[in-house]
Amino acid sequence: MRIVSYNSRGLRLGNGAGDRARRIVVDKLLEDVDILCLQETMLPKQNLDRLNSFHCNFFGAGESTTDLSSGIIQGRIPGGVAILWHKDYDPFISVVRLNVDWCIAVKIVMHGKVFMILNIYMPYESQQNEDEYLAKLGFLSSFISQCEFNCVFIVGDMNADISDTRSTFGQHLIQFCVNNNLVLTSKERLPADSHTYVSEAWHSTSWLDHCICTEDAHECISRVEILYSLATTDHIPVSLVVNCESLPVLLQHQSPSHTEKLTWAKVSVEDIRKYYLLSDCSLRSVNVHKETLQCRDVNCEHMEHRLHLCTLYQNIVDSLIIASEFLCQKGATKFKPLPGWSEHAYALHAESRAAYKAWAAAGKPKSGSILESKKAANVKFKNAVRYIKRNEQTMRANSLANKLKNNDVSEFWKELKRSCISKQLLPASINGVSGDKNIVEAWRNHFSRIFNCVNSERFNLGNINYNHGMIVRADEVRLAIEKMSLNKACGPDQLSAEHMKYASCRAQVLLSLCFTGFLKHGILPDHMLSVLLVPIVKEKTGKISCIDNYRPIAMASVLSKVFEHILLERLQNFITTTENQFGFKGKLSTDLCIYALKETVSKYMRHNTSVFMCFLDASKAFDRVNHQKLFIKLQNRGVPSYLVRILHFWYSHQLMQVKWGTEVSEPFSVSNGVRQGGILSPVLFNLYLDELSVTLNASKTGCLVGDRLVNHLIYADDLVLMSPYSAGLQQLLRACAKYGEQFDILFNPKKSVVMIAATKGDLKLNFPSFNLTNQVLEVVSKVKYLGHILRSDLCDDEDIKRQCGKLYMQANTLARNFGMCSDPVKVSLFRSFCTPLYTAHLWCNYSKVVMKKLQVAYQDAFRILMKLPRWTSASHMFVTSNIPTFHALLRLFMYKFICRLSLSANAVVRALSSLSYSDTRYSSVLFKHWNNCLYGL
Repeated sequence: MRIVSYNSRGLRLGNGAGDRARRIVVDKLLEDVDILCLQETMLPKQNLDRLNSFHCNFFGAGESTTDLSSGIIQGRIPGGVAILWHKDYDPFISVVRLNVDWCIAVKIVMHGKVFMILNIYMPYESQQNEDEYLAKLGFLSSFISQCEFNCVFIVGDMNADISDTRSTFGQHLIQFCVNNNLVLTSKERLPADSHTYVSEAWHSTSWLDHCICTEDAHECISRVEILYSLATTDHIPVSLVVNCESLPVLLQHQSPSHTEKLTWAKVSVEDIRKYYLLSDCSLRSVNVHKETLQCRDVNCEHMEHRLHLCTLYQNIVDSLIIASEFLCQKGATKFKPLPGWSEHAYALHAESRAAYKAWAAAGKPKSGSILESKKAANVKFKNAVRYIKRNEQTMRANSLANKLKNNDVSEFWKELKRSCISKQLLPASINGVSGDKNIVEAWRNHFSRIFNCVNSERFNLGNINYNHGMIVRADEVRLAIEKMSLNKACGPDQLSAEHMKYASCRAQVLLSLCFTGFLKHGILPDHMLSVLLVPIVKEKTGKISCIDNYRPIAMASVLSKVFEHILLERLQNFITTTENQFGFKGKLSTDLCIYALKETVSKYMRHNTSVFMCFLDASKAFDRVNHQKLFIKLQNRGVPSYLVRILHFWYSHQLMQVKWGTEVSEPFSVSNGVRQGGILSPVLFNLYLDELSVTLNASKTGCLVGDRLVNHLIYADDLVLMSPYSAGLQQLLRACAKYGEQFDILFNPKKSVVMIAATKGDLKLNFPSFNLTNQVLEVVSKVKYLGHILRSDLCDDEDIKRQCGKLYMQANTLARNFGMCSDPVKVSLFRSFCTPLYTAHLWCNYSKVVMKKLQVAYQDAFRILMKLPRWTSASHMFVTSNIPTFHALLRLFMYKFICRLSLSANAVVRALSSLSYSDTRYSSVLFKHWNNCLYGL
């Protein structure tokens, strides 16, 4: 398929000699093209229908900026876009209207391949157009992130000269591609000296017309060229040839019709009471073997006892499932009412059914009053259904508004979440393997290699002594159940958290007996240890058929999570970690970790000292945890032997399966790694890394804050090292490499980077190279750390630009999905999705111009969502909607963060923020900025 993009500078639709002469390039292109994307068509809305009759072999669709019926039009019509496609492709093409006048798209579904072509025309480069340009990039980001399929081609006149490093729009376009993991195909496939525009006034050249693709789309392009031979006007056509055979095939997998689904959110209060009574009745019949439960031999190996405990566990699970069977409905036969059904169609449906039954009871007469009554009732019902379908969006919006008005916040967010769920499309092949059974086997082999890649020696605990902690009380089970999150997917045992929450209290008593028996005998049933892995895509714009573009979601049994909560309470006092670890700890978060890093570096730079930082990447750190070494660490911490024994049994007997579509693989064993998403996994991983933190603290090299050494910070598996000396950083790197080799942590030198926060006097110095496992690390000037863009000069402009793009994307996403909602609903959505400006309170070193752009983006985001014109007063619209203005929002973030600092018990944070520990706060640029913003000091 050949696709050509061309800025026509006015498309003449007539058949006169003058019109044909003006469109000579377009006519030439139509001789040898399948899809032609035109920009600046300059057509009014009244002429767009003529695109279908423009050429005998082509159909077309377009968007216009001008409606002739709106008034007298002066001058030429600006902008406009159109797509023309060959009639041979018409059965496969559907036009996608994006409700904007600068972009139009076509969706092509052909032989199981699905892809989309977007034709865009962006504003020309000027300072007054920059905000509009960023807003349109945000629109594209939003559209791509919500696209159901992953092959997208974006072509058109983007007015971004990527050949000129001084081009602001060119830099914006390149950053847009980086942020969205897109490929700027025109830059990748064409020479650096290419151009698509020749200025008629200055005879200078620019590279303004481009092609941007997702990775899969990029791989399918066999040739890209600029048609210089057709350069009769200022713009030059760009052609690309797509090999459609190489496009990935996407399949929609549906659950079999016989599967039963239980949606607890739709269960009535009466049904929950009935479930409680049924579960109580069912659990009464569970047989409890007193001899097994009263056994006090903690080294008991009686097989009958083990069988009794596993049977007790399975009987509890079966009893709860049986008690909930009446709540289940067949997935295929379940009726999903449309919004507005109760108000507009429910009564009419009942009337229609009653009229039909009366007509059937009368012998189905061919005439008469009974037949007429049936017809009339049927017509009323069908009209009501048509009305509901025509106004579905409005009624859904009204439903959300009513829930918000009635202060039913929980139901409001549930319905909002349901409205955003899209059907999952899976590729027909993964790494060249096709067929669901073959693919699921490939996934099984892939994950089996990952979870069995570390050589681990056999762990022998020996006999243990009795401990009162083995006794699990019913109230412990109740508290563990209360901590469970609701509305989550069922595990392999088909139980959900709601099964436990709404069940009879008898379940808590039986589970306490069961868990006590497990701890005494050091065993767990196979069904409790089963884990289901579901691969999900990491990057929608990446290669959908590449196995490395997926990460697994682990689905464990609900009762195993309850048991994990109980074990966690017993482990808490034994698994404390150093103050350098910020991950998975109460009252600590990513922004506090970023604050600690920036403040430490800033302190040294104020004292005219450079700081060397290394951001280490640990490849699959959670998956490479050595079980035997983990258990030894637990023993060294003084963890009771019965807890080490149960964890050892758990990890050594755990089985995993992979689900792909409707296929489930055979189970495989696991010999290394802690399951991501598990209740215990984060704290066990923190413990596994803690000895490295202790080693680094003992190295006596790094940054000093007061009398505290701060040479590293850890958030989960994200590790950053810092030292005011190059030799000091290399010493820390050697310590990490040694620990990684000893404990099977694979630090990746290709993804690990060094950043030097150099003072003005040190900028021209040639610093030594830094090595990790005998490989030289790359030195960068900026890095994305925990979602925050950090520059070597501590300037916050890049991070503010990141937030600016995110705001535009969020606003466009909300406007597209909830544009029909009432104003109160939109205000609530804006407050939830657009006001949380991540790490905004940590910005203090920025240019006023960049911050002003973010303020404009914040205001424009609200205007986009509320469909207000750009000249609407910002202060007025925020005050009337009870939304904080931009600067008021920043002050609120600052105040809340200062309060968190004052309450933090973390030693690193206290050393930086408390006057009782150091004088850093006195000279802190960030604190001075906060005081100036909050108090005018």
